[in-house]
Amino acid sequence: MLGAIDGAHQEPIMPTKARTAATTGPAQAREDIINAQALSSLSAGAVSAMSAVGAAVLKRHKHAMDKKPEWFWHIFAKCEAKAARIAEQAARAPQACGDAAFIETYARSLPKLMTAALNAHEKGLRTN
Repeated sequence: MLGAIDGAHQEPIMPTKARTAATTGPAQAREDIINAQALSSLSAGAVSAMSAVGAAVLKRHKHAMDKKPEWFWHIFAKCEAKAARIAEQAARAPQACGDAAFIETYARSLPKLMTAALNAHEKGLRTN
């Protein structure tokens, strides 16, 4: 979903239902959603980089987001959380440079995870 005010471009907005599911109750304990505690432990630069990578992935897969927004946001949240877990592990490696390793790994992982998820979904639709 894109919001536009007076013809100005705005970033895609997560549907209310998906946003509520991602920020309340049992969802906070789920591994497929980044929780507030995990985000608060990241530096501002890492969060900013995550936002930029996320925006690029959303722009790249706008067609899929427009087709099935609720499903797309669900898959995006899962991929985002998995990419963050992978990046966190990379940042903790002995030879890693903390935030730099986190950002690099996250930027590499999220687009690959989303593409793989969308391709698997399309393949599943074709076989049915």
